[in-house]
Amino acid sequence: MINHIKAALFVSAWASFAVAGSFDGITEPIEQAKIGFTIPGKIDSIWVKEGDMVRKGDTLMNLVKTEDELRVQVTKVTAGDVSGVVSAKAKMDTYEKDYKAIKKLFETSTSISAEQVWEKELNYNVAKAEWENAKVNKSKDTLEYNLARAQLDKQFLIAPFDGEIVSISKNKSESVEALTPVLEIADVRTCRLTAYILANKTAGLKVGQQVKLQLNGGNRSLIKKGKIEFISPLVDKSSMLRTVKVIFDNKDHAVKPGVTGKILLK
Repeated sequence: MINHIKAALFVSAWASFAVAGSFDGITEPIEQAKIGFTIPGKIDSIWVKEGDMVRKGDTLMNLVKTEDELRVQVTKVTAGDVSGVVSAKAKMDTYEKDYKAIKKLFETSTSISAEQVWEKELNYNVAKAEWENAKVNKSKDTLEYNLARAQLDKQFLIAPFDGEIVSISKNKSESVEALTPVLEIADVRTCRLTAYILANKTAGLKVGQQVKLQLNGGNRSLIKKGKIEFISPLVDKSSMLRTVKVIFDNKDHAVKPGVTGKILLK
């Protein structure tokens, strides 16, 4: 479909050659996406409807998530319980004091045997190892909680940018497959016109330059100003055309993305 559109614009560009500085193009939203969940499941709630304006980060849909919510609650309790680490630390501190005290006596008197010092040192080292192991286990508990939260987050479909809900292809209680689009969102407040211009007409163009556009606004043509966003560094060998993309403001929604327009060059 895109190749057909390009071919038509190539032909149109050559036809426009008779009209000095007029080159046809096609419009599109600055941001547009068909999005879906990254995991399979059953839709529990749909929080928006077609035509709604949403902000980046808004929740659009969510899957049935009871099991994942319970897993988050359980792992949160486990991750938050530091009693094992505290107990192991207290035990280690006690054995360390005993070891240091008996070692000092051994060095300053003959009432303590080397075997007693060795035994206290062993107790301390074992307690220290238990404390280290308790900390590792606590880190694992925290990771399991974070993983549970990450899995729960996958149950929500979040708006990737500010925009308008274009279409919703699933209903509540329907099953969805992973990575299958269920909703389309677009930001039409800013749009892009992509045109194919004869290479010898682009010599004076540069990124950031303001140009005049003639856009199809329905019953009448609209004249808007736009700013060049991109100029292809390559020229198509067969047509001698260069791709030029122009960004223009469409906050008034006067232009419906997908319609044709023209770049008007002097």
